Amino acid sequence: MKVFFVLFFLILNSFSSAAQKNITKSIKDFGAKGDGHSDDQDAFVKASIFFNERKGNGKLVIPKGIYIVGRQTFSGNGQKNISIAYLGDNVLDLKECQNLTIEANPGAVLKHRDSLRIGTFSPATGEAFKHNIKNIQEKPEYLKYVSNAGNMIFIFNCSNIRITGLKLNGNTPGFKFGGNWGSGHNAYELIHYGINIKDSRDVTIINCSIENFACDGIYITNTGQELKTCKISIDKCKVNYCGRNGLSWLGGKNISVTNAEFSNMGQGVVQESPSAGIDIEVENNSFCRNGYFYNCKMENNVGSGIASGSKELSSDVLFKKCIAASPVYYSVFVDAASHRFEDCSFYGTVLVWYNATNKNDAVQFRRCFFDENYKGKTMYDGTYQLGAEASGVTIDSCTFKAYTTSSYYLAGHAKDCDPNNIQMNHVSNSSFYNYCRSGFKLSEKTAGAAGHTIFYNNRFYSHPNIIFRNGFDGKCNADGGKNQFFQVAGH
Repeated sequence: MKVFFVLFFLILNSFSSAAQKNITKSIKDFGAKGDGHSDDQDAFVKASIFFNERKGNGKLVIPKGIYIVGRQTFSGNGQKNISIAYLGDNVLDLKECQNLTIEANPGAVLKHRDSLRIGTFSPATGEAFKHNIKNIQEKPEYLKYVSNAGNMIFIFNCSNIRITGLKLNGNTPGFKFGGNWGSGHNAYELIHYGINIKDSRDVTIINCSIENFACDGIYITNTGQELKTCKISIDKCKVNYCGRNGLSWLGGKNISVTNAEFSNMGQGVVQESPSAGIDIEVENNSFCRNGYFYNCKMENNVGSGIASGSKELSSDVLFKKCIAASPVYYSVFVDAASHRFEDCSFYGTVLVWYNATNKNDAVQFRRCFFDENYKGKTMYDGTYQLGAEASGVTIDSCTFKAYTTSSYYLAGHAKDCDPNNIQMNHVSNSSFYNYCRSGFKLSEKTAGAAGHTIFYNNRFYSHPNIIFRNGFDGKCNADGGKNQFFQVAGH
């Protein structure tokens, strides 16, 4: 008899395990309408609960339609467990799930409803709290005034999650704005993300469109020194018109972003710092390692197209065949270890700030193209096209075209002039076309200036009396051989 019951429970358990696999549900099974005006928030809450309870193991299909979502709870309605004025609910709230696919049919849109509140509001009356307080976020007494809109999709402690075909519209133009929170021209730096990935692995996002979020389009974080977030893949996605960043990578390892666009950050209703296309910035006592960005475009952001500034905490990052063009700030800013740029195109000014102490940590540019103008418009001019207040920078087989500014300012931070010193910058096999005749901001008649930098087998083109000052102020003999100087033709 005991053997029978053991076999019975084993069989029952096997049926139960089988039931946990390969289940497919439509969001309409949970009551969603998708008609563009009905409130579908409850349907997504129910779907989240359903898949969380079974730990994922299935597929949620979102048919064509516009799903109006989003909800906030007001603390003034006797909600004693809420510490802020308005708390925004997540739409899809996935926790401890695995083997789950979110698949949208063509034309499926998740849109936050009108009149969600963000910024500072009175926790007693709900009225907007407009203010002129500088750095209000640093004043604890105003924390209870915070109002956030929540995440469209929140993924926490999950694995093997796949999201395909979704269009996420944060709808910031339809929001009610209280007082400012954060830094920037019109900052509301509070929770309102398109996709928030925290402490999760094997997450794939394919062919998604994300726009109009007050903070970031995609937010990736890893808490602490233990590796929890890894193998995040983003492919064929477009992120536009978010208030802070298109992609914020704040922690984790093995991040792959391919064929993607992160543009127009800070150009919508909300503008917060740094308003970058891609921002790699370590937080939560973590690290960012092994990033791969291929065929990505970052254009028309208020901040940098690419910003990475966590020194040794972010490392081993490759950008290949990417485009960065910023009209009002550096197209690229790097103060981090072992960042490589291959076959990329940069429009405006690129700035490197990292001092490498070994060859592997140095910032490298190989076969890259630098120009002032992008699509007929002049990009940000930081007095040069490529600046390096740094050491160990490598520039190889690159092409520079300048019309109104200097081509480079390379201030190497080497301690001596030994050509084998890793702290020396190295420029080789590159061509510098400078068509400027006067008006250099860097220094009059200076097409480029460099110190503690070795030049080998390069070609320099400029107008008569316009010079490339390599080894300026006696800072090392910069001529490594085979460099040639020519007069430019045309322009």
